[in-house]
Amino acid sequence: MEGADAKPMLVVRPRKAGGPERSDFKVLFVYPNFQMSNLLLPAGVSILSAVLKQAGFQVRLFDTTLYRPEGKSFDEVRLDMLQLKTFRLEDREIHIKTSDMTEDFRTLLDEYQPNLVAASVLQDTYPLCRGLLAEAHARGIPVLVGGIWPTFVPQGAMKDPFVDLICRGEGEHMMVALCDRMARRRPYDDIPNLGYRGPDGELVLNPLGPTVNVDELPFSDYSIFEPDRFYRSMQGRVMRIIPVEMHRGCPYQCAFCEDPSLNVIYKGISNYHRAKRPRRLIDEIHFFVETFGAEYIYFNAETFFAMPARDFDVMAELYAKEIHLPFWLQTRPETITEDRIAKLKYMGVANINVGLEHGNEEFRARVLKRSMKNERIVSGLSILERHDIPVTVNNIMGFPDETRDLIFDTIELNRSVTSATINAYLYNPYEGTELYEVCKAKGYLPADTDEKVVDIALSEEFPYFKTILNMPQITKEELIGMQRTFVLYVKLPRSEWPKIRLAERLDEEGNRAFAELRARYLGEPAGHNEFEIAPAPAAPALPS
Repeated sequence: MEGADAKPMLVVRPRKAGGPERSDFKVLFVYPNFQMSNLLLPAGVSILSAVLKQAGFQVRLFDTTLYRPEGKSFDEVRLDMLQLKTFRLEDREIHIKTSDMTEDFRTLLDEYQPNLVAASVLQDTYPLCRGLLAEAHARGIPVLVGGIWPTFVPQGAMKDPFVDLICRGEGEHMMVALCDRMARRRPYDDIPNLGYRGPDGELVLNPLGPTVNVDELPFSDYSIFEPDRFYRSMQGRVMRIIPVEMHRGCPYQCAFCEDPSLNVIYKGISNYHRAKRPRRLIDEIHFFVETFGAEYIYFNAETFFAMPARDFDVMAELYAKEIHLPFWLQTRPETITEDRIAKLKYMGVANINVGLEHGNEEFRARVLKRSMKNERIVSGLSILERHDIPVTVNNIMGFPDETRDLIFDTIELNRSVTSATINAYLYNPYEGTELYEVCKAKGYLPADTDEKVVDIALSEEFPYFKTILNMPQITKEELIGMQRTFVLYVKLPRSEWPKIRLAERLDEEGNRAFAELRARYLGEPAGHNEFEIAPAPAAPALPS
């Protein structure tokens, strides 16, 4: 590329002689998920795959989920801390890969010969795929990174020299336009939502374009995932669970979430928060049942009831009559009413996740921007208890300026409600959120951004469960200790609290006390193995 006015253009592999332009263009998605984590199939790359295939391009996927990590996996840590019920992957003959992930990726690159490698990343998952993207770049394959992190931190996402392009905001329109231009060897400097390196290596960010009409998108393409990835444990039972995207965005303003910032950057362009029509949702679920053998549905929405009441009534009736598979959803406690839960029971609801997050009303409203009374939270969850619906309660600890006493407010609120399982996560700030700026202003963040990212994603002690904040009123070690004993504090009698306090300590004596209390809680001998894995096949299949 020569001259200041040169248009950005990447060289792609030659097309087959006489072949259609688009049908010869190959995209390889990389999904860097925490290895062996009990997470659902992601909506992002699945929808992008459907859009690209509809436009005539080829798509394959490399997913890191089924590889055995060196240390404990995400799920094994959660089982240790009593945040998951016992489950056995071998019940569904799920195999964990023991082959070398990087070697498998190299083999796929050589076999598939993609024209573009694209990764969907979060701030804490990007380190999991940096080496893979570097492998693609070394072969002369253009590399694109998209997702929340590049949307809010484009300079950070383009810091590595092997990242050629980024996607800001939604990718459906951008990806089709980019692949079309690359296939035809045309410039792409005018494509909305695209970021690229200019003639002098500087970052150039194109303006954001309008959002997509979610009702007009093709159904998610989960065929790019390996069959074993469809299974997830739900309250101890491993099932074939298919997610269906209900909404994009969220109308609420939680300070720790990126959704409010998405509403801001799209202001004046489009409304970012959108919901699919009920009929569209039901048609999509029919497709997932018929095509992928769905046994269980997850309604993928930040807040399930963030929809017009009329739409919920219509969807409830259609789902009960046409689908009636068990399903799972998440919502806020103040959205729960007797009428709504009665309709969910009619539909066949099997589990509900509720974001409690914090137990102190004043702190929750002032710091988290979640204004609701504890009385309303308790009354909402009591409705679920009366209807015999298992509840998973989500909590976060380690917010800026949070103290031990404030964490115990969260523990006390959890003790006042009935829950089947409890999630207790440590807060880590993500750029693009209001609370990140608070942490930055208070000087609680590590000085080096790279250190921060690695600290979140790759810590060896309690991996994926480690805070990065350096706060004067509470140490990282104390937060980790309180996290691993959180469920014990909630579920065991107060008479056990002195021993639980001992079990917070991350030393030999604390570990021994934790093992004894954990076994007592489970009614099992100390050291019982809850997480069983079928042996990996001799030659693991590559993603198809």
